[in-house]
Amino acid sequence: MKFQETFDFDYPRNVILRMFGDEAYYRAKYERMGGEPEVIDTQSSENRFSITVRHALDAARLKFPDFIKSRIGDHLYLRQTDAWQLDQGRGRLDIEIEKAPVQIGAALHLTDQGSGSRLTLDFDIKASVPLLGGKIEKAVAGPISRHMQKDLKLTNQMAADYD
Repeated sequence: MKFQETFDFDYPRNVILRMFGDEAYYRAKYERMGGEPEVIDTQSSENRFSITVRHALDAARLKFPDFIKSRIGDHLYLRQTDAWQLDQGRGRLDIEIEKAPVQIGAALHLTDQGSGSRLTLDFDIKASVPLLGGKIEKAVAGPISRHMQKDLKLTNQMAADYD
């Protein structure tokens, strides 16, 4: 299932990209969201940055349908990789949900927008379950979208530290 989300930041592209290239931002963000992130891998060069983090979310707060709740339990464990080509403002987000045959990916593009910037996320959700894949993809899209909006609102607040 494919869908697009956008988010407008109060800060220009260069400020947001500075933050997206900083491991400390990711650690602080996940901690503020109530988790204990485990950084699995970080790679950084002049114009590239990537980080893979494993973290847990309270599944009840995500409002999944019952047929998904029974499969994942009380906590949803995610392995998330954020990878950025910083000089181009383009990135990739890949999320693997443990105990679920669901893969979530998004192409990311950050552009200046007035005095701030706009992040466009082109999502692709795939569930590898015969006959139920489409139903699962639709059921996951809503909670992931709501969680992403919370994540980005927090990110916007944190950007003040990079201005």
